[in-house]
Amino acid sequence: MNAKLVPGGLAAALAVIGAAEILLDEQFSAAPAAPAAALAAVAGGMALGAWRPIGGSALVGLAFPIAVLGGLHGPTGAAVLGFVAAPGWAGFRAARWSWRAPLALHLLASAGTWVAGRAAGSTVSGLGAQAWENLFFGLLAWGAWGGGLVARRLRDRAELLARLNAALDAEREARAHAAVAEERQRIARDMHDAVAHSISVMVLQLGAVRSTLPAGTPQAEMLAGAERLGRESVREMRALVGLLRDPAAPEPTLARAEELVGEVRAAGLPVTLTVEGDLAGLPRTLDISAYRVLQEALTNVLRHAGPVPTTVLLRREPERVSLLVDNEAGHGAAEASCGFGLLGMRERVAASSGTLRAGERPGGFTVEAEFPLVLA
Repeated sequence: MNAKLVPGGLAAALAVIGAAEILLDEQFSAAPAAPAAALAAVAGGMALGAWRPIGGSALVGLAFPIAVLGGLHGPTGAAVLGFVAAPGWAGFRAARWSWRAPLALHLLASAGTWVAGRAAGSTVSGLGAQAWENLFFGLLAWGAWGGGLVARRLRDRAELLARLNAALDAEREARAHAAVAEERQRIARDMHDAVAHSISVMVLQLGAVRSTLPAGTPQAEMLAGAERLGRESVREMRALVGLLRDPAAPEPTLARAEELVGEVRAAGLPVTLTVEGDLAGLPRTLDISAYRVLQEALTNVLRHAGPVPTTVLLRREPERVSLLVDNEAGHGAAEASCGFGLLGMRERVAASSGTLRAGERPGGFTVEAEFPLVLA
C-alpha cells in the first residue's frame, strides 16, 4: 500500500470530524469562522505530511493560535487529534530529522498561542494557563512521535522476520532437494556396484560355457560376442559413475553391522545388537540397501533423540531379511519422523521391493524394514 495514502486518509477523517464538531457544537456553529480556519490548518497540515512531515506538523501547530486569535479559548477537538496524528506520522516515517516535527508543532502551538492571546486579549494567555498548555501539548506531541517511532520499529522488525522466515523456508526446501538428490546418487552408486558384479559373474559363466564348445562354431562366436558386450557394459558403467565412488569407503554390507554399531557406540549411543540367522551371501542390492537403512536409522537416533538406549535386531529368514531399530524417547525424538533421512530409506527399501515402517511409539521411536529374498 502507498504510504502517502495514510496521512491523506487521516486528513480526510479529521476534516469530517472537524466539520461535524462545527455543526453540532453550539459554541462553534454560532461563529464558525475561527474553528473552520483551525480545521483547515489541521487537515491541510496532515495532508502536507504525506510529503513533508515536518512542514505538515508545523502547519497543524498553527491551529491553536488561529483558534485563539479567532476568539476561542482553546483548540478544537479536531486540532487536538491533529496534534497526535501529525507527529505520530512523522515518527512512523522515521526520517533522519523526524524529531523536528513534534518540536515545530510544540513551538508554534506554544509561541503562536501566546502571541495570538496577547493580540486578542484572551485570558488563555495567562501565565499559569500558558505553562500548562506548553506542558500538555508538548507531552502530547512528543508522546505521539515516540509512539510512531515504536510502531515503525515494530513494523521493520516484522518485515525482517518475514524475510528471514522466507529465506529459511527456501533454504530448508533447497536442503531437502539436495538431501534427496544426494541419497539418490548414493543409491545409483550402490546399484552400479551390484549390477556390475552380476554382469561380471554372467560374463565368467558365458566364458566357461564357451570353453566347452569347439572353436570357430557359430555358438562359440555368439557366446564370445556376449562376453565382449558384457565386459564393455561393465566398463561403461564404471566410466559413468566411477568418479562418484569413494575408494577409501568400506564395503557396505550387513556383515559389517557389528562394526557399524561399534562406530555409533563410540559416538555415545548405547546400542544393543542382536543378529538372528546368517547374514552372509545376501543378494548384492539387498545387502547394500539394508546396510544403508541401518546406517541412516542409527544416525537419525543420534541426530534427533541423542544418546538414548537403542536396540537393533537383524533377522534372516528363508523368504526375507528384516531389521528393527528401536530407541527410547530423547530430547527431540519426534523430529526424526520428518527428517530427510527417512526419504532416502523409503527409496532404498522400495528399490528392493521391500516395506518400511517408521514412526513414534509410546516412549520412543521405531524403524522397521523388510526385504524379500524371493520376489513373487
